[in-house]
Amino acid sequence: MFENHLIARWYNGYLKEIDGFSAPKKLLFLDKQIEIASKNTLAVVNGYEALNMFFYGENGLGKSSLVKYLIDKFSPKGLRCIEYLEEDVYSIYELFDFIKKSEYKFFIYFDDLAFEDNDKEFRKFKSIIEGLLEEKPKNCIFLVTSNKKHLIKQKVLTLDSDIFEKEEENEKLSLFSRFGLSIGFYPLEISNFLEIVKFYLSEFNVKINFDIKQEAKNFALSYGIYSGRVAKQFALLKFIEQFSVP
Repeated sequence: MFENHLIARWYNGYLKEIDGFSAPKKLLFLDKQIEIASKNTLAVVNGYEALNMFFYGENGLGKSSLVKYLIDKFSPKGLRCIEYLEEDVYSIYELFDFIKKSEYKFFIYFDDLAFEDNDKEFRKFKSIIEGLLEEKPKNCIFLVTSNKKHLIKQKVLTLDSDIFEKEEENEKLSLFSRFGLSIGFYPLEISNFLEIVKFYLSEFNVKINFDIKQEAKNFALSYGIYSGRVAKQFALLKFIEQFSVP
């Protein structure tokens, strides 16, 4: 399977290869995130102990793009990715059995993860990250992305909060602490946003006959964020606007 596919999906106890994988050509203004995540991934593919990774930040800021970048960059060294979609998180031990026998190194990838308050799956997930007697295989790490820094909503504690409330909140924080490497993704400065806009306008061969700064800013305001995704969407819109409808 992994000879011809870089990624697969685990669902209902089965692995299914995924076609159509493509990595970004370039990641702008993510230098720090790329550097530390690349070093940790290098440890994985070289057979060293590495840290589970947690990427957090709002939508469109480059979390999944960095995941794809890492898969592509380190695939020649044997890195592969398994996207975990199974509802029963404990089925991961069946997946472990497969991974242990494989010559490849793996990201076990959970995308856009979050839990509701009092969600039973929260405790299950926390236990598989680190905590049970059976360890995950040496040739894999968990890679989780989320729109939230804390995967489950926290309460504001006061001096009057009872001990049970405090213990509950500490348990929620303990999941975050089980990711040895947590990397934040943040909205862009306007100047950096405009640079990414210009990069994509060039990629799409858009004729510049408009005020880039003003139109791009207005477009971003409708989404409420300066991000790489919004920059690309704006450039693609300007490309499409060049079409002549018969």
